Amino acid sequence: MSLFAQENTYRSPKIYIYMILGGLGSLLMLFLVRQSLPLDGQKMKEYHQDIQLAKQKISSLEKDILKSIYSTGRTYKELEIELDDTRQSIDKLKNTPIFLNEIEQNILNSKLKTQELFFTSQANLIREFQENKFNLNQSCQYIPKLRNDFNYKNLSFNQDLALTIKDLLSNLILQCYQKDRVANLTIKSQISKIKSLTKENYFVREQILVNESIEHANKVIDLQEKIEDISRQLKISNLEHKLNDFEKSYLQNIDDIEKSIKIYRLFTYLFLLIIIIFIAQQIINNLIKTNRSIVKILEGFTEELEKKVEQRTAQLEESIQNTEAALAQAQNANKAKSRFLANMSHELRTPLNAILGFTQLMCRDGSISNEHRENVQIINRSGEHLLKLINDILEMSKIEVGQITLNETKFDLHIMLKSIEDMLRLKAESNNIILTFDLASNIPQYIYTDEGKLRQIIINLLGNALKFTTKGAIVLTVKLQENTQVENNNLDFLFSDTYGLYFSVQDTGPGIPTEEMEQLFSPFEQTKVGRVSNEGTGLGLSICQKFVELMGGKLEVESVVGEGSIFFFEILLKVENTDISQIFNSREIDETQRVVGIAGDRPQYRILAVDDVSASRLLLRKILTEVGFAVEEAGDGQQAIELYSSWNPDLILMDMRMPIIDGYEATRQIKSLPKGKDTIIIALTASAFEEERVVILSAGCDDFMRKPFHEAELLEKIGKYLNIDYLYEETIDVVSNELALLEELSQESLAVMSSEWRSQLYDAAARVDNQEILQLLSDIPQEYESLAQGLENLVEHFRCDKIIDLTKSVN
Repeated sequence: MSLFAQENTYRSPKIYIYMILGGLGSLLMLFLVRQSLPLDGQKMKEYHQDIQLAKQKISSLEKDILKSIYSTGRTYKELEIELDDTRQSIDKLKNTPIFLNEIEQNILNSKLKTQELFFTSQANLIREFQENKFNLNQSCQYIPKLRNDFNYKNLSFNQDLALTIKDLLSNLILQCYQKDRVANLTIKSQISKIKSLTKENYFVREQILVNESIEHANKVIDLQEKIEDISRQLKISNLEHKLNDFEKSYLQNIDDIEKSIKIYRLFTYLFLLIIIIFIAQQIINNLIKTNRSIVKILEGFTEELEKKVEQRTAQLEESIQNTEAALAQAQNANKAKSRFLANMSHELRTPLNAILGFTQLMCRDGSISNEHRENVQIINRSGEHLLKLINDILEMSKIEVGQITLNETKFDLHIMLKSIEDMLRLKAESNNIILTFDLASNIPQYIYTDEGKLRQIIINLLGNALKFTTKGAIVLTVKLQENTQVENNNLDFLFSDTYGLYFSVQDTGPGIPTEEMEQLFSPFEQTKVGRVSNEGTGLGLSICQKFVELMGGKLEVESVVGEGSIFFFEILLKVENTDISQIFNSREIDETQRVVGIAGDRPQYRILAVDDVSASRLLLRKILTEVGFAVEEAGDGQQAIELYSSWNPDLILMDMRMPIIDGYEATRQIKSLPKGKDTIIIALTASAFEEERVVILSAGCDDFMRKPFHEAELLEKIGKYLNIDYLYEETIDVVSNELALLEELSQESLAVMSSEWRSQLYDAAARVDNQEILQLLSDIPQEYESLAQGLENLVEHFRCDKIIDLTKSVN
């Protein structure tokens, strides 16, 4: 402790010395910096301009005075104004710039004072000159009048005196313009002669006229001599020379100041360099001392660090073991998550299969009323919406674990787009939205990519546009990119190795704010408009983006609030030669046509429906027996094996998750039997995971279908494997029938009903109350059935606006 105190005592004087030196150095630096500051260029320029202006004023004044001496020149008032302007310009120079020191300012002020006194004396001479000049002009203007008086008046004095006066006046007129000194002597002698003659003739009656002539003659000679004397004293050019000297002195002072500034700057730089060198030296010394101390400290801690390294190594090994255990636990958790999602998929999709299937059957039943059919359709649409939400969540989970792959096939792009347009057009028309599909003429008809994912992308984007657009239009644009061309005259067209296909969906909706753009493609995130609508899960756009990236493109968006949005992307497609027969051989059954039987003279095919859920088995029995198949049911895999052996079905619809023996094991056992190899087994599963498809097919199943399925899809699969064609219910041209019914609708056709009834119909249509409208339609008499059918068709297509147009005349 004492050593530490001694060291502090030793260092204290040195610290004070450094503090004093630092303070002095700061003051010196402040002085040098202040002296190094540049001059105020603007003020320096303005003051120099003031000097130039004063010189111009003096030069102009000198020219005007010379004109006044030798010619008429300026008037007295004009010259007085010019003198005041010149004095003001000289007085303005008294405000010398502050960047000049006191001595320099005193020198300039002294010169200005001298110039001011000189200018004052010159100004007084100029005023005296102007006054004499004015009086001379007055006399010169009066002399011609005197001469005229002598010429026209009858003079009573002698002839010699009269001639002398006339000569005097004539010489005075000439002298006013010539200013000849010799003429002055002649005039003086004539004045003397006139005076002597007037003494001899002192009774002259015109004595006043003679006196005026003598008076003006003396005045002209006297004023001319004064003006000539003043002209000799005027030296305005000297004032200009003095201002030139003043300007040179000012510029010399500026130059000296700038030189001194440069010198101070040089000293400032040198002083800074000295300070930097001193600081660098101190830093280097401190670094040397610090390095020595660090070396000693490092040497002292080496052994301790080695011990710590050994301990840390042991800890790292333990940490690695814990990390490996956590990784294994995470993998197990991921597997558990996959199992949970598979179970949830099965548990959710199985009841949905029954709901959607039975509602489809009920919709086709012609015995139910329109109100009940509408209720069933609502249940079906709600089930489809629930299925979409489940599929979105499962798709997102598969994307997160990287289990999404492309299932590329050849398909007809035009047919796919037409089916999407037909599916969405009714909804667009019900909302008074114009739905347009703008397809470029050169886009290929057949492409090779994942049809399901491309279809889902387009439906999701158009569905969002329909959801948030309340008026205007929605446009889907499809076109080729770059220089790709299609040979329209050959269906088996050939492209280059790859080509781009551009899709865009543009709407006139509310638009998306800029601050919400970043979260637009995030899973489970919704925009403000989406949250207000309270629809969806916020997964649609995220899934679309992942699908587009998987196809080699990027989903982008441009939006203006209040004007609408445009979503666009481009996918890369492989070039393939498409066999058109493959397209037609894989055609789907038209869902608008009802299958009523099996075509041709065929035996009754046996189909075994295997499912542990009785509702699912009942649905399969109803669908298949109506067509003409013989159906037997099995509740588990054990029963399926037993029935197969005793009944010998032609095709088996096998659920994969069942108690006792599941579908995988039952399929293996049936396929292992002699006849089982030729028996078609189509797997029915509620799982949405693609990897299960591989497992199912590897178990021996011939094909794969997911629940819930559509009736047309099921019958198409069965027809494909049993090689059979179907008979379809005879259908009426619905479109032409509807058009005929609409043509019959008019205000005249509605006139058969009472105005009170039409007013009630108008009010119900204005409230979009379909139930009340249908109730009112039941009041239409039987003989006007076509009128009722036409109005009912408008209700089914959500065209209450047409009903309002037909009934508005009543209101």
